[in-house]
Amino acid sequence: MINWREVELKDKAAVDALICASGCHGADYGFANLYIWRKAYRTMISFTENRLLVSMPDWNVYAYPKGGGDPRASVELLLEEAHAKGEKLLLRGLTDKTLAEFLPLYGDRFEITEDRDNADYIYSKQKLCDLPGRHLASKRNHIHKFEKNGEWELQKIGDIEAAREFIAEFYKEKNDPDLAAESEAINEMFEHFDDLGFRAALLYQKGRPVAFSAGTKLDNEVFDVHFEKALPGVDGAYTMINREFARMIAAEFPDIEAFNREEDMGLEGLRKAKESYHPDVLLMKYFAKEK
Repeated sequence: MINWREVELKDKAAVDALICASGCHGADYGFANLYIWRKAYRTMISFTENRLLVSMPDWNVYAYPKGGGDPRASVELLLEEAHAKGEKLLLRGLTDKTLAEFLPLYGDRFEITEDRDNADYIYSKQKLCDLPGRHLASKRNHIHKFEKNGEWELQKIGDIEAAREFIAEFYKEKNDPDLAAESEAINEMFEHFDDLGFRAALLYQKGRPVAFSAGTKLDNEVFDVHFEKALPGVDGAYTMINREFARMIAAEFPDIEAFNREEDMGLEGLRKAKESYHPDVLLMKYFAKEK
């Protein structure tokens, strides 16, 4: 029997250790994401000896157990619970790395399908900080336009209220009810900013905040960019906050080698924007459904 419970702030160290042990660099179940989205997705967690278990009962789906070592004990627990409910086990969030350990053990019992909409876009530190090469020339042009439109500066977030005010203005201009869950997640971020290990910055132009970005260390090598927002009509703001925030993080965490800018959720515009930076890794995700 699995003892499920809600994720709590005290779980951060344990989850971080298991995410690092998994070596996947996927953003889905990094601690900050688990915590700030816990109300929207009603996720439940449990710990085995060497794995993190995550359940999303509203969707009758489980995350592939995160951690290191033999996965069989954890998978067997999930199989047992699913069968007790009269269901087939459905796992999400597998990567090529975890498929390599899963398939030799369970490949004949599960059907594997791609989950392209939830594939993570991962970029090298050099790419986001320097925007090198001909294929990123358009990004450098966006930055030149932004610079020509007036004096600017990037400020690391110290005053949470200034960031809150900017986000409130952003959502007011968007006026999109579908963003309610995201707004709640951002509020959770602000409420527990330091405890969750967030870093954030505001981009100013002519003294006015025009863009915001925030993220956390996913593991020892990869930084997860959770949120990036810019006011509409500010030419080049997204490109500038992307580059300057990457530079800020690279200066603070020299060991970080890459940035995970998360998934596109199947949204055409977001996919086009993420692909335009030519990711170094498209971290494909997979479903495993019991036959």
